[in-house]
Amino acid sequence: MRRVMPWAGLLLVLVVIGCRRPTGGGEAGARTAEEAVVQFLDAARARDLDQMSAVWGNASTPVRDQVSRQELEQRLLIMICVLRHDESRIGVPAPGEAGRQVYRVELKQGDKVATTPFTTVRNAKLDKWFVEEFDLRPVREFCRSGETQRPEGFSPD
Repeated sequence: MRRVMPWAGLLLVLVVIGCRRPTGGGEAGARTAEEAVVQFLDAARARDLDQMSAVWGNASTPVRDQVSRQELEQRLLIMICVLRHDESRIGVPAPGEAGRQVYRVELKQGDKVATTPFTTVRNAKLDKWFVEEFDLRPVREFCRSGETQRPEGFSPD
């Protein structure tokens, strides 16, 4: 029996996820900081790379305008995996550096519960809010648990 590397499941997720590819189109950002977090989580749950890429950015520009399409997809697919959840609860914002807002977000997946901070930032040029970052460490177990969906007819070697 072959030993499967821990990230083999992630690779399978990268291959299997049936979602739209980010096109760079659509309106970037959200009206409020909390709305950016809500849209980001909803998009991750729906496996919607376009919507995730629309609200992921920094004070200067959306990330989709900073990296190659391939790199963007790879990053978003990893985030989709670790943000898999059944329920979410967004806490009250705390002030961060340079006008940022930090939200403690509780995610629940089955019996597992994890809380991770999401940092949002306002892009003054666009007058929109973006999820700038979140801590992957508290939610990385979400990616390892549960069964990975496989397409019909898929058979691993």
